[in-house]
Amino acid sequence: MIARAPAAPYPSTVAEVRPPVYRRPPIALTPPGRSTRRRFLGVAAAGLGLGLLGCGEEDLIDPGPPVPTPPRAATPVGAVAGYGDDRWSGRTLRLAAYGDDIQDLMERVVWQPFAAATGCSVEPAVVDLSRLAADRAEGRAPHVDAMLVDAPWAQGASERGELAPLDAALTGRADLDLVDGTDFAQPAFAYAMVNAYRRDERDSLVGVPRTWREWWDRQRFPGDRTLRKDALGTFEFALMGVGVAPSDLYPLDLERAVDGLRAISGRIVDRWWETGSQAVGWLARNRADYGSAWSYRVAAAQANGAAVELVWDQGLLLADVWVVPAGAANADVAMDFARYATRPETQAALAVSAGLSPVTSDAFARLDPLTTATLATAPRNLPKLIRQDVAWWAENEIHANAAFNRWLLGTPS
Repeated sequence: MIARAPAAPYPSTVAEVRPPVYRRPPIALTPPGRSTRRRFLGVAAAGLGLGLLGCGEEDLIDPGPPVPTPPRAATPVGAVAGYGDDRWSGRTLRLAAYGDDIQDLMERVVWQPFAAATGCSVEPAVVDLSRLAADRAEGRAPHVDAMLVDAPWAQGASERGELAPLDAALTGRADLDLVDGTDFAQPAFAYAMVNAYRRDERDSLVGVPRTWREWWDRQRFPGDRTLRKDALGTFEFALMGVGVAPSDLYPLDLERAVDGLRAISGRIVDRWWETGSQAVGWLARNRADYGSAWSYRVAAAQANGAAVELVWDQGLLLADVWVVPAGAANADVAMDFARYATRPETQAALAVSAGLSPVTSDAFARLDPLTTATLATAPRNLPKLIRQDVAWWAENEIHANAAFNRWLLGTPS
């Protein structure tokens, strides 16, 4: 059994009397050449050769090693309401995520405590959509029981009949009030792509751009820029940069978005970032003055002493979700895990440890004001953000990325 620490004050730790069985996957499972833990997966699953997003040309200027932005010290979740028995003793839950530093931290913060609290063994893996497709094609049960994926991929997979419907206890939860789920996808955590900048004397001299229209104003705000080497986020920001109102973004006008990028590309040149650490590293090392960046990466860089700041206004709110592949052998354990992973106690632990934003407002009662200020779904930050149109991206991701790549490489439409 588990020696339980009191639920408040948060955070607390778990003393494990019976250590869970926990097997780490071999590093070779990580897909080669992937620069981020998102969009490439859905494109690869479609069987299209748009790997340019993950393994594009080398930078013309060596940015040097990225500024280290490790997640904060792992803080395992403490006692979670409704857990602390041996309900899944003798069962093995196979969980898959993206295989990067966030997965490493989630294994320690959430997956291992769930194993300790329920008696199951957790077998971690890296998301491998091609293997999942092979499982379906060859009539095998899925090789994993639950996966952490981006919301647009989950939307498309549910429409293709590739996911199991979630239990009614998961889909009917009123406490998941900050990010919408579906009958097939449980929000895991949220984050934002935001307007970030290098903090220096220019702040008091010329100010900083508060909107993307101002960010696109090269005369008022001179300096080098960096944007993500991907249509997601970059197209939304380009459209706002040329005057599209946030409320009018979707459906995205791909041609106008490319025109917007053409207007600012002279200030970017070789600074199209492919990893979150690269974005904040360029800002911190004076390689760029302004850029888009993941909000939790900016917070980690600040904790490391980097002189970078962010603007929440007109940032793009996104979420990763838990899904259960259709036919999963341990779907019942996976459903219970999804409930555990989205309880307020667990969400607060992820926020403290990695800066990942809670999907339930109940988590904020367990967080201090300094941590809360860094989170996308905090009461003061969430109203400033634009929610990703998941349905649009699920339907149009391939076309948007193709348009972005054609323009970036200078190939005909």
